[in-house]
Amino acid sequence: MAESKQRPTLIDQLIGRQILLLAALLLVVGVSQYVILRQVLFSSTADSLHAEIAVLAPIMRHTLDVRGVSGFHRIADILVSRLKAPGVEVVITDSLGHVIGSSSTLHAKVPPLYNTPYFIWNHRVVVDSVIGSFYYPSGYVWLLSSVKPIHGILRRDAELYAFLACLSLIAAGSLGSLSVRRALRPLQQIRESTQRIASGEFGHATQFESAPAELHDLGESINRMSQSIQSLFAQEKNLSDQMRRFVADASHELRTPLTAINGFLDLMSRGELTLDEQERGLHAIRVQGKRMGRLVSQLLTLSRMDSAPQSQLSITALALDTWIHGLSSDIHNLVAPRPVTLDVSPVTAAADPDRLTEVLFNLLDNVQRYTPNDTAVRVHVGSAGDQALLQVDDTGPGIPAADLPHIFDRFYRGDRARTSGSGGSGLGLSIAQSIVEAQSGTITAEPLTPHGIRFRVMLPRP
Repeated sequence: MAESKQRPTLIDQLIGRQILLLAALLLVVGVSQYVILRQVLFSSTADSLHAEIAVLAPIMRHTLDVRGVSGFHRIADILVSRLKAPGVEVVITDSLGHVIGSSSTLHAKVPPLYNTPYFIWNHRVVVDSVIGSFYYPSGYVWLLSSVKPIHGILRRDAELYAFLACLSLIAAGSLGSLSVRRALRPLQQIRESTQRIASGEFGHATQFESAPAELHDLGESINRMSQSIQSLFAQEKNLSDQMRRFVADASHELRTPLTAINGFLDLMSRGELTLDEQERGLHAIRVQGKRMGRLVSQLLTLSRMDSAPQSQLSITALALDTWIHGLSSDIHNLVAPRPVTLDVSPVTAAADPDRLTEVLFNLLDNVQRYTPNDTAVRVHVGSAGDQALLQVDDTGPGIPAADLPHIFDRFYRGDRARTSGSGGSGLGLSIAQSIVEAQSGTITAEPLTPHGIRFRVMLPRP
């Protein structure tokens, strides 16, 4: 398999484009300079030739005025020798175009006439002038200067400019490389940060104090993403650990009653039990069956509250004082033999009475399971600001501080050594929280002094 072509880095692309842009700019400047300098040199040469003619113009006019055209012919050679100079050629003709004086070495003896300051003819800069009247000329004078010196100057200037442009490009490439690498250092840090995230290293934070605003914002977003991913993985791990504990607890709780049920059924099927033993066995089977049914019911309730909580509720204006008095006997039975105090004030809440009853029974079941028989229990109904309050207090041993933040987590059971007789599945408080939050309420737990726990359910009023 052929090796994949190495992709150019962003730094290489930026430096390359910087150099190309500078090279294009230098080329435009160089061409412009060449054109302007060429025009200036040609114009300067033409101006110098015009100045030579201008010096002799009075002499030519005087000769024409005094001696006439014939006299002008006699001084044509003198004018040629006067106008002739190194690199400068002279051509003088009469009005008919016949050459009467010339120092030109060209085969085409007479240049054309143009109404321009100068023109290029046979590699020469040419200027012309009329002898005598413009409308009735007596003759013409041309001065020609070779363009080779001008081209030599232009060539040397172009060579020098090209040399300096190359030096500029080299310097720009070197300094630009340092500048771009320094400016993109935060981008390199971002790249390293994302590579660490890709390799599974979450939660780290990279500092971008000297970065431009855009790269600083991007870097901070990546830092937050890294920390969020770490938090999500921690939550997932915590949930996974809780799920494993729950599966182990649930398996144990289901296996124990199933073992008892299967054992009693096996003995009864073989006729090895007395009538009294069979009666006790049937009672044990019923008790264990109810425990398994309660666990399945809790799981089903949580599943329904997760998928469609509003469909499981029938919100109404519920008078909590009337509702709590209607449950008085059930409350006493649930926590018996513990003494119970009902502290009730008139208040109305927007709640589902059946689901709120389930919340209250889960809280009381928690008291029944984890507190001694002499624990005092107080159920309070009243107002708290603009909300309705349902509060359950007990004076039991309370909940350890390490477990308190997690008691509403699903499958969480602080005391892992609980037996099936003393502990539940770890779902009761989770169900209570799901039901309360589905009714736009809140449920919290706080320790009491010197010991005990308080559960507060806050519900909106209608």
